[in-house]
Amino acid sequence: MTRVLTVLAAALFATHSAWAQGADAAPAVPESPNPAARPLWEAGLAVVGVRGPDYPAAGSTHNRAAVVPIVIYRGERLRVDDEGVRGRLLNTGEFELDISAAAAFNARDSPARAGMPGLDYTFELGPQAIYRRNLGGGQQLSAHLQLRGVFSTDWGSIEGRGYVVQPELRWRQRGWPLAGSQVQLSAQATWASEELQRYFYQVDPAYATSTRATYDARAGYFGAALRASWSQRLSPSMAVSLGLTLNDHHGAANRDSPLFQRERDVQALVAFVWTPWRGGGAGEP
Repeated sequence: MTRVLTVLAAALFATHSAWAQGADAAPAVPESPNPAARPLWEAGLAVVGVRGPDYPAAGSTHNRAAVVPIVIYRGERLRVDDEGVRGRLLNTGEFELDISAAAAFNARDSPARAGMPGLDYTFELGPQAIYRRNLGGGQQLSAHLQLRGVFSTDWGSIEGRGYVVQPELRWRQRGWPLAGSQVQLSAQATWASEELQRYFYQVDPAYATSTRATYDARAGYFGAALRASWSQRLSPSMAVSLGLTLNDHHGAANRDSPLFQRERDVQALVAFVWTPWRGGGAGEP
């Protein structure tokens, strides 16, 4: 499965992030089983629809849709693939160290935050350590440890929002149930800095109401996520992708915040991907 993001389009989608607003996975394109058939790059468009909470542990949900340009790049050092936008620093086969990126939708009309500043688009950037183990039969098990700085943007300015630490375990099966398809299951936990927790759950005195008490957020455990996704290549230039995520915030550090309204929520994604432009010879496996 290949993540289809450009650096700018990444701001519309979260990349395996338990705290993401509205989406947790970008549309995917299953890889050809023959590495020699994979071009170095592909480009096109993705039509994506997402239903999910307005922000982590929000009591309200919204549907979101977008048409975005997409790029797939399979370079030796720079890759845009199923781990996100990555710069490879070290790759020994089973172990890899890279720079990864992720992003999430904004939230402007959540009832719980009425009268408060809206939440901007967010993106993450930081190192990721990966250990992969091929199990045979198209199966792969991988363990990921991510440390990412978090930033928000309204497209006019960028603000630092702290950092997250995210361990994750993934299982992937290629070529099942049909040729050209891929199934992936994953489990992830997230710990967040005080600055990011304050961004979501802080209630300053100026925004307190009779139903929304002042609250001082703190660093700590943020939540966990279980994900399932399926993608199918329909032709060399077209693919469809479906994803479902269960987010669980039981035991979260800021569960007493009035903005923390739901301990468990579900996110769903459907995407259609079209990549008619490609070239550059065989990409890296």
